[in-house]
This record gives sequence, C-alpha cells and structure tokens, in this order.
Amino acid sequence: MDKNDKLKEKLDLLSALKEDEEATQKIKVIKKENSKKKEVSKQEKDAKKEEVLKEIKKVKDTTPKKNNIPFTIIAFASLVITLTYFIYNIVKATDQVNQPYLIINSAILFVINIFLVLTGFIQKKNIQKGFQTFNVLLISLYGLFQFSVSSGILKLPTLTTIGDFSNISINEVIKWASNNNITLEQTYEYSDLIESDHIISQDVPANTLLKGVKKIEVIVSNGPNYESIVNIPNMIGWNVDDVVAKIKEAKLNNVQIDFEFNEVTERDIEFEQSKSGEMRRNEELILKFSLGREEDLEPVNLKELKDMEEFDAILWLKRNGIKYEIEYEFSDTTEAGKVISTTPEADTLIVQLETTVKIIISKGPKITAPDFTKMSLDEITEWAIKNKITIVYESEYNNDIKAGSVIRVSVKEGDILEENDRIYIVTSKGSLKMFSYTDGDIVALRNFAAEHKITLTENEEFSDTIEKGKFISVSLKPGDIINTGDEITVVVSLGSSIEIPNFIGMSADKAKQTCSNLGITCKLSYVYSSNTKGNVFNQSMNAGSKVIAGTNVVLTISNGKKTNNSGGNSSNQGNNGSSTTNPPTVNPDPPAPTCTEKNLGNLIIQESWLSIGNSGKTISSLQSKLSTNYPGATFNIVAKAHNSLNSGLIHPDSPTNNGTVIKSCNTYTIYIVE
Repeated sequence: MDKNDKLKEKLDLLSALKEDEEATQKIKVIKKENSKKKEVSKQEKDAKKEEVLKEIKKVKDTTPKKNNIPFTIIAFASLVITLTYFIYNIVKATDQVNQPYLIINSAILFVINIFLVLTGFIQKKNIQKGFQTFNVLLISLYGLFQFSVSSGILKLPTLTTIGDFSNISINEVIKWASNNNITLEQTYEYSDLIESDHIISQDVPANTLLKGVKKIEVIVSNGPNYESIVNIPNMIGWNVDDVVAKIKEAKLNNVQIDFEFNEVTERDIEFEQSKSGEMRRNEELILKFSLGREEDLEPVNLKELKDMEEFDAILWLKRNGIKYEIEYEFSDTTEAGKVISTTPEADTLIVQLETTVKIIISKGPKITAPDFTKMSLDEITEWAIKNKITIVYESEYNNDIKAGSVIRVSVKEGDILEENDRIYIVTSKGSLKMFSYTDGDIVALRNFAAEHKITLTENEEFSDTIEKGKFISVSLKPGDIINTGDEITVVVSLGSSIEIPNFIGMSADKAKQTCSNLGITCKLSYVYSSNTKGNVFNQSMNAGSKVIAGTNVVLTISNGKKTNNSGGNSSNQGNNGSSTTNPPTVNPDPPAPTCTEKNLGNLIIQESWLSIGNSGKTISSLQSKLSTNYPGATFNIVAKAHNSLNSGLIHPDSPTNNGTVIKSCNTYTIYIVE
C-alpha cells in the first residue's frame, strides 16, 4: 500500500473517530436531555399527586360524617342533666344556706358541658382545637373556684340562719330578735347547769334559715331551784375545803359556817352539823369547824382579799379566827359580790384577839332606772345589756297604746337598781282584733275567747237555710276591734226543725213508720193498759215540739189489760188466740250517786307545772296535773292581775297554796298571775 492509500486510510480512520466522537457527544446530549425530561416529568407527577391529595382532603373536610348515635344520646342527656341541676338550684337553693355557691357551681358545670358537646360535633379541626383549649381553661377555672371556696380564699355570701342561743344571755337574744323582726317568747325554768337568765333551749333549731321564721320560743334559766330536795351527807370529820366543795356542788344557799376553838378536834375539821340527809337547798344548814386549841392560834398576815368572792373571803377570815365587819358599797370598778377593799390592808399582821377586819363588798355600779315608757324596745335592750340588768318582757293587747310601746314597768323612774336585778316590762300588742274564724268552728271561738278572757255566749237556733253546725251569726266580724268588756255572741244552726206529731192513737207500726219518715228515733215501750191494744197512748215529747233530726222520743204502746191465765203461764191471749210476750217495761233512771268525802293529801304544786311568763300554759298545766293527782276534787283555776309578779306564777291572793289539805267532793280555787 502506497503512502497515499495509507494517508487516506488514516484520514478515513480519523474521520470515523471524529464521527464516533460526535455521535458519542450527541448521545450524551440526548441522554442529558432525556434525564432532564424525566426530572420534569417526575416533578409534574408529584405536583399532580399533591394537587389530587389536596382535592381529596378538601372533599373529606366538606363531607359530613355519619351520625354517631350513642354520642348524640349521651351528649343530649348530659345537657339535660346539667341544665336541670342549674334550674333546680335557682329555684330550690333559696332554702339553702349556701345559695350563691350552689348556683355558681351548677352554672359552671352547665357551661363546661355545653362546650364539651359542641367540641364533639364540630368537624373543622382548627375550630375544634379552639374549643378544646377553651374547655381546658373552663375546667381549670372550675377547679380553682372549688379550691378557693373550700380553702376560704373566696367567701361567697350565705343566707342568714338562726344561731345557737344555748347559754347566751336573754338580753342578747332579745336584741337579736328585735333586729331581725322576730317575736320572742320566753318561758323560765329552773336549771342547775345553765346560769340564771341564760338560754336553756330554743324551739327553732340552730342553723335554720331565718327566712320565714316569725316567732321563736326560748326557755330561759331561772337558776337553781332552791326549793328542790338534795341529799346532804353527814360531813363530820371532813376538812373544810371538802365541805365547801360539797356545798357548792349541791347549790345550797342558806349555809352558816362557824369556827370555834376545840380541844379535841383537829383544826379545819367539821365537828358539828345541824342536819343531814334529804333537805331543801334553801333550808338553813349550820356547820361548825374547829380552830384547834386557842393557845395554838398564832397571829397571821392578812391575805389579799381584794376581788375575792364574798363567801370565800369571809370563809378565810373565819378559818383564821379573825373578827370582821361587812359593809356594802356601790362600785364602778369592782364586780358585784366581790371584795373592794379591807381595813387594814393586805399583809398586815393580824392579832386575832385585838384586831377586827373591815371588809367592803361591791354592789356593782349604782344604776338609776330611766323612764322606760319613753324608750323604744331597742333602747331598753341596749340599756339592759350595758347595765347587766335582766329584762323580762310580757305583752298584752291595748287599744290606747300602739304596738311595741311600753304599758307598765315593775320599777319607777329614779329607782336605784343593782347588777343582775330583774325588771318586768309589759308591752302593747296593739288592739285586739277578732280573728278570721272558719264557719262552724266553735272550738276555735272557744279557744280564742278563753285565751283572751272574753265572754262567749253560745246560742242554738233552727234554720231551714243554714246547715247544721254552721254559724247563723257571730256578733263580731274578723278584724273588728275588741274592747274591754266586749262579749262574743254566736248563734249556731241546729239545721231544719222537725215538729213532733201527735202519736196518740196511732198503731205501733204506723208510729214507727212516721218516726222513720221524720228522721227521729222512737223507742217503743209496751205496758199493760186499758187503752186500745197495740196503739200509742202516751209520748215523751208533746206534739208540736220542735226538735232536730235524731231526737229520741219514747212512745208508750198499750199491751191491753192484764189477765190471769190458767196453768200459771204469763202469756196474754189476744182476740185471735195468738200468744204475745210482754216486752220489758222501761226502768226509771237510777238516782245520782252520792260523793263520799275522803282525804286526798296535802296540795303540792310543783315548780315544773308553772310556765313563768305564760298564764295560759300554767292554767292548762294545773288543770291536767291537779285533776290527775287529786281525783274527786274540783279545781277552779282563775287568772288574776298583779303589779309586779311574773305572769304564770301563783297569785299571793290565792286562797289555796301548797300545804292545803285536799278532800274529794270539794271545790278549790287557785289564782294565777295573768
């Protein structure tokens, strides 16, 4: 091969290589372009896919879900329950002390429940999330509200309730009742446990809502009953401190303690006692204690007796053989019944045979009675509390003095009083008015007349228009003012009258039928008589008499003449030959029994039978107790006025008092202070 051929071949090879290289480049370009196309296609696919997903989601969000029936039922029931609870508390919580709390509590529960239910029904996620957040906030607030109330941080208002008056001064309760427009009724009873003039019990329980309460009855302590019987042991040989403790425990109030020199008995030991066993608290009891031997008694420094109770101070002087004198003075600084000062002063050496100690006892501050008739009840109560005076209120009707004003007082203006004195004040209830009675309720009229000491006259009349037992007329209408001396006259209907017919000559059968038709009760009495057999020939009530239905009438029927029959039988032969047995004749009424007088024992009226402050209750109690304890005797218990004694006590003018011998068949009168 020549050079040209080789050159050509090389050129062809170079050309081929160049073409191959161009082809390779083209292939690379094509591949690169194809790769770019694939990437664009994938992006387009991803974009289309994302767009489709968005469309699907949009469709899902706008497509309503199928109803969840159980959820719907529970949600509705929950709403009804919480709404009912909320309404119930609005209506009924007025009778609950914590009314505001109950209403707020149920309202929050209802609102929480509303948002919980709405959250379950809302489909949009963003709105649903907002409701969920709000629910969490509400529940947190509810928990905070409960914690604040329980811990006392939040104090909600409560409704006013009745307090527990036990052992509280009657003056304070009177003031409370006045401030709350409550009528306060006081009954006094003896009590060993409750201080005098303090409350023992009340008829309206503590914590009762004040709303709707118009009247409260309280039982007030009259202090210990010094008439009651106690058992006092023989205390000879006891130390004086033990004896004094027993005296105070038994609440004896008439004990005389003396100290005497005694060669035998050890000092401060009791060696003589006037009585023991059962005795009344106010009976005198004399006790003697030993001072030991006179030569052993040594001078003693006077103890600081200031502010000691009188009993304890004098006891110390006696047990140390010190002679003493007592004076009583008013004091604005020392409590009544306590020592103001002594002469000589404390720590002075006392030689018993040479020195007499003067001891001054406080009567409390000097109190001058104001003119109570010019004071309101609130002013009187304030004055009584300030001066430690007990006021016992009574009230009565008065046409001349307005309700709430003072009618009379047990003390006069300017009288000097001491602490713990008791003043009786009668206030006006205003005019007594006829109550609203029910037609025919004669018992209510009787009770009203008895309570207010009004004469009640009862009459009965026949009436064809007014039902039996109803009132034909009453002299006073409801609301009429009743003046002193007024009477109540009531006419009660007997119903329609029935005129007794003339039964004489009637046959027994016709007479019975006539009685049945008229509505009266006829009793037939058969007797032998010359009058026509089988006919009435006498009647117990005259023809034309006016009677009420059910009246008993005795009709006497002739049984013909009495004849003697052979054979000794006692039958009567009638015209028709039949045998008739005589009905028994009516026996006459037996004579009234005679009363056999016998001794029923001494009259004893127990303190517990008396209702101090209420004469009506005392009268009712005594009627029941005396008739039970003294059967066969009759007691007239009459109310009678007194200027100073408390209502319900035995009047000093009463001819009958404790100790009177009661005999059956006799009548006794007891006056009660009205």
